[in-house]
Amino acid sequence: MSLKTTNREFIKEVPWGMLVWECESGEFAADQDGSLMYVFLDDRNPKRLEASTKALSEAAKAYGFPPGKAKFLSGRRPISDEELENQLSRADAGLIPDPLDIAAINHEAKALKMQNARG
Repeated sequence: MSLKTTNREFIKEVPWGMLVWECESGEFAADQDGSLMYVFLDDRNPKRLEASTKALSEAAKAYGFPPGKAKFLSGRRPISDEELENQLSRADAGLIPDPLDIAAINHEAKALKMQNARG
């Protein structure tokens, strides 16, 4: 038996994110260290999004990545190795891993308000 979800709607909580190159195999274009090839941008400007998509496509071709397409990952941002370690430590401590994750902070604030309202 399979469950089907109907009337799903994507809720866009922030306008920024990462535009990455997704190969036809489903893998993202990255170097030997696993660092993604990306453009970090605000997708509210269609001209900027189109120009970034074109630049990413040309870069993927120039670096010899397989055919694919540009994919926008909403709400994602690049972080350093040090930030990753900090986020993993925060997660282990039960905190929101990314201190800049606006959606998670708002969700936690709502949960605390509901908890305080109950008593």
